[in-house]
Order: sequence, then structure tokens, then C-alpha cells
Amino acid sequence: MKKKIVILTIILIVLIGVYFLVSNTDEIKLKNAGYNKKEIKLILSSVEEKDYELFLNYDKSLIDIISSKNYKEKNFKKYIEYYQKNKKSNIDDIITIVNSKYDLKDYPASSLLASLTIEKYYIYENTARYLDYANENKKSAKETIKIVNANADKPFYSETHESNLNDDNLILVNKYYHLNEDYEPNDLTVLPSNYNKGLNSSMRKEAKEAFIEMANAALLDNITIKNASAYRNYTYQKDLYDKYVKKDGKEKADIYSARPGYSEHQTGLCTDINTVDSSFDNTKESNWLKKNAYKYGFILRFPKDKENITGYKYESWHYRYVGKKASKIIKENDLTLEEYYAYYVEKRNR
Repeated sequence: MKKKIVILTIILIVLIGVYFLVSNTDEIKLKNAGYNKKEIKLILSSVEEKDYELFLNYDKSLIDIISSKNYKEKNFKKYIEYYQKNKKSNIDDIITIVNSKYDLKDYPASSLLASLTIEKYYIYENTARYLDYANENKKSAKETIKIVNANADKPFYSETHESNLNDDNLILVNKYYHLNEDYEPNDLTVLPSNYNKGLNSSMRKEAKEAFIEMANAALLDNITIKNASAYRNYTYQKDLYDKYVKKDGKEKADIYSARPGYSEHQTGLCTDINTVDSSFDNTKESNWLKKNAYKYGFILRFPKDKENITGYKYESWHYRYVGKKASKIIKENDLTLEEYYAYYVEKRNR
């Protein structure tokens, strides 16, 4: 019996010895490679055992990688791969870029690229354009994304496409997207006379009903809003635009008037309210609309200080129907329709 106990004890001691020998082998190897105790502890706790061998030639950059506050163990090999191509780049930028859900391994690492990927409205397909625009114009990531998503990194009217009629209430018509000469909505209806004070009194059915709902709500606050100009066909817009060109020249006319086919009045989804003039700004009617229009699915289409995105000067009177879901997002995030369309419509249709 005593003999068996002795044998079992010997076996246990041997097993314990083997365990400690094996467990300490990695630490010994890392110590011999030049790592201090703190670094060794970090390696053993941050990297899978099969990857310890990558540290056997002392490399401070590897320590910097696993020390980063945004380090993720599952991405360790990807960090190494990207770092090998971008050894002069900031480690935190490399971490941020790799952590993004986008395949950016062929783009050089930079603080600009890293900051682009963490912006809310970043669109992967626009990455090259973002980088080109930001570097050429010395713009921040946030401003760059606004401009490029709106296509405003390209000259107005330079690259144009037919508007997608399937987008319904979210159809985009601007200086890059146009309607055909013969386009006319098939559900145009005329606003009742008590909601209208202009010649162009037709709107698409859903937009008309939303306008009436909004106007009725405004009346409860002693605010009177009426349509001054809603649907315009291609011919009407052509005559109007030509008149402005004759008066002020094409360059100036393009700032405040749309070319025929490029006016969203042709969609039947927008309305000029009360007074088509800058005097409408800061009136009680204008202020009520700025605060409340989104509740009824309308947005201020050409906001102040967004001219470089929309292509038009500020129009306090021009409102566009997009539906309540979209108008809420646009209002809460201070977006233009161009920015909303790029991220929430076009991106999802890809």
C-alpha cells in the first residue's frame, strides 16, 4: 500500500513539474526575446497561444498594437497584415481602420481615413472620393462626407442621371438628378381654395393631405399657411427659368432657379408657402414651420448655410414632402435631402 502511495506521489510530482515547465516555456521564450514582465503579461493575456511565436523577435510595434484601448483580439492578424503595409502610420489609426466593418486594406493608413470610418454617414463606396476631396480641399471628415454624399464634389449639372421614380415620396430631383420632359405624377389633386393662394395649386395626393393636416394644425396656433406654388410641369419651369436667365444671366439664375427637368416642383411633392420672397424668413409663419413642419412629413428643402450641398440659396418658403419617417430623421440630424438620400435610400439600393 505504501509502495502505491509513493508511486502515485512521484507521478503527481512529475505531472506538476511538467505542467510548470510547459506553462513557463512561453514566458521564458518571450523573456529571452527581450520583453519585460509587464509586456509578457500583456502578450499572454491579449493574444491567442498559437500567435505567441509572432513575438519571438522583439517588436515594440506589436506591443503598441495590443496596448491600444480599441484593440480586439479577433483582429490581431489583420492588424499585423495592415501594419506591415503601413509601418510609418499611427498605430491607433491602423486599429480604427481595421476595426471598421469595411475592407480598406488596399488604402494607405491615415488619420483622415480613420476619422472617415467612424463618421455616422460614411459610405464605403465613396472612400476614394472622400480622400481625394478632403486632401484637395483641406476639409474635415465630417464636412467631406456631407459634400461627397451629396455629389457636390462634382460641378453642378456635370454628371446627371434620371431620377428614380420608384423612390416615390423620396424621389431626388436636384442638379444631378432630373425628370423627363413628359413626366407628370398620376395622382395630382388640387388643393382646396382655402389652402391655396397661387396659380400652381396641385400636389400629389399624399402630399396634399399632409399639407392640409399641417395647415389645420398651424391654425390652432393662430398661424396661417397657404400654398403659393406647388406642381409645375416641364414647360412652365422652362419658361420661368428662361425668364430669369434673360433677367440675371445663367450663372446667377442657377443659384435660385432650377433648369427645366431639374425642378422638384415637377414631382408634385413640394410647395412654396405664403410669400416666395426672403421677407418670409423669421416671420411667425416661417418660425412655426421650421419647428413643426417635420411632424407632418415636410422638410425645409434649401436650408441656410447648406448652399454648397443643395446648390441653391436659402429659401425659407420652400418645403418638400418626404413622409414623416424621413422628415424626423432629417430634422433630428440636421440633414439635407441629398445627404439623407445618399445614406438611407441610394446606399440601401446598392
